[in-house]
Amino acid sequence: MTYILKSFVLLVMCSLNIQAQESISVTQPININIVAPELKPLIYRSENGSVEGLIIDEIEQVNKNSHLNINVVLLPWARAMQRVIHGQADAIMPALYTEERAKLLKYPKSPIINFNGSVLIKRVKDDFNFTNFEAIKHKKSVAKVRAVLMGEAFEEAINKKILDIVEVTRIEDAVNMLLIERVDLAVADAFAAYAVIENMKIANQVVIMPISKDAEPSFVAFSRDFAEKYDINDIMTLINQYNNPSSYHKIIEE
Repeated sequence: MTYILKSFVLLVMCSLNIQAQESISVTQPININIVAPELKPLIYRSENGSVEGLIIDEIEQVNKNSHLNINVVLLPWARAMQRVIHGQADAIMPALYTEERAKLLKYPKSPIINFNGSVLIKRVKDDFNFTNFEAIKHKKSVAKVRAVLMGEAFEEAINKKILDIVEVTRIEDAVNMLLIERVDLAVADAFAAYAVIENMKIANQVVIMPISKDAEPSFVAFSRDFAEKYDINDIMTLINQYNNPSSYHKIIEE
């Protein structure tokens, strides 16, 4: 009888141990609502209204092969940022790191993409050649997307009154203002500039001039509430298993 009792207890303990191991190995789903501005060919709205793009393709692989459930909503940058700051969305992408933004958002260690730096866009017939902002003798009017940062050198030029900024909602709007001569220049991230010019089929009408060739990492920046609940570095490690932050550069080179 004692032998039978001991065997029963041992069996129950083994069963409980197996169940505990199974419960530890099962990872609970994590829902992540990300807002993002339209940035072809990375993230954009297709003709049928669905959100598509190279980053979206990678996220679909993450959703398929992991416990993450990521949903992406397209919004203009300023509105997207406000949603994350006020806890109405879990994260925004792609977002450059700044100390000011870091006071409001939480950045993981790993970026989702490395951009090629900022560029100025001019009309083909314009004889202006950019070397550096200090060399600009007459103030230039520049169209840029509202709330999007273009790097320290650009921001310093604004503070020194070298540039007169006209803010727009989309990169396409900035380029159109340039084409109709409402502004002298447009400014954008290099990746975005090449993508928009190709999409608008205006490569013979404009010239791209690099401000900086330094790679600029851009992140999925999370809300503070979300970062308190989950390990955002673990999440980005998982996302980047299906994503190479530097893999999009070949599109520009082609």
